[in-house]
Amino acid sequence: MQNPSAELLKKVQAYDRRAQLELYQLCYPVLIGTARRFRKNEEEHKTLVNNAFMKIIQNLDKYQDIRFFSWIKRIITNEIIDDFRRSKNYHTFYKHDAEIEGNDGVHPEAEYELNQAHLNVMLLQLSEPTRVVFNLFVVDGYSHREIGELLGISEQTSKWHTKVARKKLKELLKIENHVI
Repeated sequence: MQNPSAELLKKVQAYDRRAQLELYQLCYPVLIGTARRFRKNEEEHKTLVNNAFMKIIQNLDKYQDIRFFSWIKRIITNEIIDDFRRSKNYHTFYKHDAEIEGNDGVHPEAEYELNQAHLNVMLLQLSEPTRVVFNLFVVDGYSHREIGELLGISEQTSKWHTKVARKKLKELLKIENHVI
């Protein structure tokens, strides 16, 4: 994907509506793809994308010549985390410290090749808190300590969610393997 031109970004900062639409269309695939990894509901996807895009426009003056799409991906990820913190179910799902067992430090190699769409369908079968932690750890590369700080949970709870996600995904792969 090609970064937007400096001219386009200047027009967006000058509140040119056509330039804003052009930038939105350029950003949309990245933003919606990230939102779909974390949430099931299409309406939530749209809300997250629109909120993130507003932050992109408001913070264009802070954008430096770094990789633009990495920058906007960070913005939507932060928007998703903020939205998750605001959700009513947030605290009820994160009380798993006492249930942690085993060594989660081992990262077993994937036994199957999955395309992104197939993986997204499987991830949507996880509970929302587990899916959020799994995406942040495995897909976005956050450490368990960073996830704990971002979500206000312990490092062990983050590890527990990652372990639960891996176990569930393995079960789903086994079921599909027998069906195929």
